[in-house]
Amino acid sequence: MTLHRRSFLTLTGAAAVGGTIGFPMPAVKAATAVKFTLPWLPLGTFAFTFVAKAKGYWEKRGLDVTIDRGFGSGRVCVPVDQGQYDFGLIDLAVMMNCAGRGLDLVAIGGTWPKSPIGIFARKDSGITKAKDLEGATVGFDVGSGDFQLWPAFLKATGIDDSKVKKVTMSGPALMKALVDGQVKAVGNFYGSIAPSLWAQGQEINSILYEDYGVKMHSLVVACKQSTVEKKPELCQAFMDGIMEGLKYVYLNPDDAVKVHLNSVKEFKGAITNQKVIEYGMHIGTALGMVPAFKNNGLGYMDPGLVKDSANSVQTYMGVKTLPPVEKLYTNKFVGKIKLTDAEWAVVAARSEKYIPPKKS
Repeated sequence: MTLHRRSFLTLTGAAAVGGTIGFPMPAVKAATAVKFTLPWLPLGTFAFTFVAKAKGYWEKRGLDVTIDRGFGSGRVCVPVDQGQYDFGLIDLAVMMNCAGRGLDLVAIGGTWPKSPIGIFARKDSGITKAKDLEGATVGFDVGSGDFQLWPAFLKATGIDDSKVKKVTMSGPALMKALVDGQVKAVGNFYGSIAPSLWAQGQEINSILYEDYGVKMHSLVVACKQSTVEKKPELCQAFMDGIMEGLKYVYLNPDDAVKVHLNSVKEFKGAITNQKVIEYGMHIGTALGMVPAFKNNGLGYMDPGLVKDSANSVQTYMGVKTLPPVEKLYTNKFVGKIKLTDAEWAVVAARSEKYIPPKKS
């Protein structure tokens, strides 16, 4: 499957103002415009954002949200810090690394507590562990979280970076290069790479960073600290909407796939694209099946895992100027949207086969 690059995807709503001659209606307050960026292509792993838009979960809270595609977590930091976007989805460790460089960023809710970052190879490649990467050609997109965290992976595994033949290319080109055998492996997120290969009837071997000690919370919603301090109502409305979208995806996967396909024109019309979205959505759900979400509500970031993420950034990436952990995240805007125990049991059972495999 070829995914065409787009500079942006605009999904907007409109508010109507009505009136009757002689009996004017009160003016309808204009919706607050919000700009939001994904970290990557609009794949099924991000279906909850398109559901939040299409189902009106943001609109009913007075928000008119525009969703743009991203070019890797490493390229989310600066636009959010500079105010080009109000909110962005980003890998927490990458966000922390950016904060260590002085960028004004704070996580206000999690979407993937489990980390799917790693190096992935075709089943027939013979690459099954970190040491196998020495002498192999490995493809990366420099803006992606896996490349940003590659130094951490090297330090954790002890493999010789000089023996890994690294090549860089765009995200869609990575997929094609792996399928065609131009590279032996690629750095990626499990939820991005696995669906594309599965839809083509191929299986993959996974070398996950966290299996080698690089413990991290994965995707979070981030914004500027000043947004948290000056616009808490905006943060609350945005997180309530996105978490309601996440819950809908968990409970209604078949309809969520249809909503996603109807929302993103690049994916319309091909059965392969539908399978890519479906697989990605199920992986995204599997990444949320953790006690912190079950017990404390969707979006809740476990303080211990956040601390582990900070330790990984400091230990493996050499960040010496990381702000105090408590300054880097807050759970004040999450926890209201929950699943019942019965709902959780159904979703967890359905998602089990999509959990990224651990090394033996």
